[in-house]
Amino acid sequence: MTKKKEKSNLIKWFIDEGALQQKDNLYIADRIFRANSIVNWIKKSSINKTLNKKEIEENMHIVRMFLQNKINLEWENGIINVFTLPPSEEKDFCAEESIEGKI
Repeated sequence: MTKKKEKSNLIKWFIDEGALQQKDNLYIADRIFRANSIVNWIKKSSINKTLNKKEIEENMHIVRMFLQNKINLEWENGIINVFTLPPSEEKDFCAEESIEGKI
């Protein structure tokens, strides 16, 4: 897959998740830079085989929940700290189980 196609797919995914919005010539992307950093780390870790398939899926699920504004997270040096949002800020959270503290 070419880099341009890869970038296009990633942008489409951000839009589909509701994390990227466009108003005229302005893009609103509050959470994308952090999510993009994590996705790049997951991709690199996958190539280097430092994450197994289950870990990749779990981390991508966390990124998706973050992009949908269902959780908050801190990210530094390959460590993802997950936090739940106060009920007033949380959108319809429908996960099977809480993922707080899982990673």
